[in-house]
Amino acid sequence: MERRVSLNGVWQYTPLAWTTVQPDGSVVASSEKLPAGGTMELPMNWQLRGLDSFDGRVRFTRRFASPQPAAGERVFLVFHGVDYFADVTLNGDFLGRHAGYFQTFAFEMTDRLQPGENQLQVDVDCPKEQPGTVWYDNKWLIKGILSHWDARPGSWDLETGQEQNSGGIWGDVYLEVRPPTFVTNVRAAGKLVPRQASSALFTHDEPATGLQAQVRVELDVDSATGGDFTLRLALDDVAVTLPIRVPKGVSRQVAVVAVPEPKLWWPWDLGEPYLYTLAVELRQEGAVVSRFETEFGIRELALDPHSGAWTVNGERFFVRGTNVIPTLWLGEYDDAMIGRDIEMLKAAHINGVRVCVHINRDEFYTACDRAGIIVWQDFALQWGYTTDPAFTHEAVRQVQEMIHLLYNHACIALWCTQNESSFHNRMILNPVLAQAAAQADSSRYVRATSEFSEHAYPGWYGGHVRDYLTLPGTPILTEFGAQALPSAAEVRQMRGGGQWPPDWAGLAYHDFQYDQTFHVAEIELGDSLEEFAANSQRYQADLLKFAVEHYRRHKYTRIGGMFQFMFMDCWPSITWSVVSYARVPKRGYHTLQQVYQPVLIGTTLGRRKILVGMDRGGHPRPLYVGCWVVNDRHEALEECRYTVALEKEGAAVAQAEGCAPAIAADGVVTLPRLEIAQAETLPAGCYELTLALRRGGETLSRNRYPVELVKAPA
Repeated sequence: MERRVSLNGVWQYTPLAWTTVQPDGSVVASSEKLPAGGTMELPMNWQLRGLDSFDGRVRFTRRFASPQPAAGERVFLVFHGVDYFADVTLNGDFLGRHAGYFQTFAFEMTDRLQPGENQLQVDVDCPKEQPGTVWYDNKWLIKGILSHWDARPGSWDLETGQEQNSGGIWGDVYLEVRPPTFVTNVRAAGKLVPRQASSALFTHDEPATGLQAQVRVELDVDSATGGDFTLRLALDDVAVTLPIRVPKGVSRQVAVVAVPEPKLWWPWDLGEPYLYTLAVELRQEGAVVSRFETEFGIRELALDPHSGAWTVNGERFFVRGTNVIPTLWLGEYDDAMIGRDIEMLKAAHINGVRVCVHINRDEFYTACDRAGIIVWQDFALQWGYTTDPAFTHEAVRQVQEMIHLLYNHACIALWCTQNESSFHNRMILNPVLAQAAAQADSSRYVRATSEFSEHAYPGWYGGHVRDYLTLPGTPILTEFGAQALPSAAEVRQMRGGGQWPPDWAGLAYHDFQYDQTFHVAEIELGDSLEEFAANSQRYQADLLKFAVEHYRRHKYTRIGGMFQFMFMDCWPSITWSVVSYARVPKRGYHTLQQVYQPVLIGTTLGRRKILVGMDRGGHPRPLYVGCWVVNDRHEALEECRYTVALEKEGAAVAQAEGCAPAIAADGVVTLPRLEIAQAETLPAGCYELTLALRRGGETLSRNRYPVELVKAPA
């Protein structure tokens, strides 16, 4: 059976050269003014281990004792992530090269191990792309936002936009001793089919008694000898066993497991995200010679590209989503950080994330599987790339590697091959990549590109917040929002943030957009950094509230889901995030918590200044408040009551209450208007209009709006 020997720990490192990708894809090197070498704790990106903004080639070496395999056993050297090129040598013998940043890859070293101590050398090259000619419109490296983005160090400035490189051995490294014949690359996909000739309906809160699942399992068997074996596949307590004949070398095996009453995987707000343990055993003469286990969820997720409607297991559901780019340096994204992010996502009622233009580490997707958060998965292509056919070939290889790596994650709903493509990429590259993705995975929807038209930024890149009334970006909305500063204390730690007024060029390095902030959004600077940060966060929060509420009121008629841009910062910066890199929530985070409630009550009151008092005829001006409810639950809400109140300093000074009509499951309803009696007698000034929807003793939703009462002239 397989066993592992970790090679994580202290390695020697030596910078060898600064390297730059040229227009033809070649890499030129320079050895001038190299930083000093030393020791480095791995795994980790070298930026976080003292090699600041180093674009080039680094040699990593370490010695290890041979694991002493038994006769016939095979030894593999496994890497769980190296960014970007890796040339691997053992005891002076070249094992091979790998290109990419996110993949797990391995080299067999059985015949190259020597008794006792062995010397391992890994030359890692993470080059800069030549500014102006290659970067940023004719790129070669498949790194997405890790190398080119307006929310990374230096933004897209030609001189600084590639600083704070993500290179290095960022994932685990280990030796794995395997038997002569072993199972690898297990991939499973479930299909729900009726058990009888006629189809049956099913719901998320009971077993699918009218359905069964046909789970198709593909796997590779790598054999040094070949021979006759028995393959056993089990999904919890459902198993199949079949004899197979294995040739020498790597062969593909396919089997189908029928699950008569499947437990289904659901997003967290619809049901349990149930995960099976898929166990694969290879046996010979009754003995288990190889075993592979993975978690796997039985579900069907789909997106209608024409209406934007999402379905899970045949049921329509609305995606309350966001974009995630947790860090530029995947080596630091450990279980504690992942767990904290998942908690914050669910606390904001988020049921879907777009992993934006990068591939994250496997543990993040496992966390989404278990949390019941669906994933829109982008490939790591952003904006413009070279038209050279060699790049297309490499991109096809890597997009299929992404799919094979993440295939078993129940959370992943679709693949998207590029973000905001250049003309050539959209017309030539993207269709090829989409076809390659569909060949690698026929069970999921493949989207060729995330278009500019699906990204709505009124009130930031132009226009006004009120333009969200037209519902831009629908029916598939994958980006919208506005920038906001993090806390004043965090800004002061940034280049240019330690003075007042700030050094705007310094903050631009941290992605602050001056023109949009002051000339489009017209955010007031204030008299201190604290005031400026508060004004900035207030603008973002107000924009998100206005936009999300208008989109949600039109669910299924104009839109099937949305992905706010974005959730967290990936480095200390000023971006569209609602949570800083230090994971300190901005005001916009608390707004998302409010407007992403699965049951949301809101008001149709279109103005924030309300005229009260007496009209010219001496009659009181009534204050009517119209309300609506969006219900994302898959249950009807009946016998509910709702209240509207004007509050001053947290206390209600006037209110009204009414009975709500039945609110359909997964529906939207307009409630009868309520009159707040005696509102005309209240003093002019600022109040909060608060709304609440209750059923029995349960508060289903709360919402609030700032309003100002203005007295009519006598």
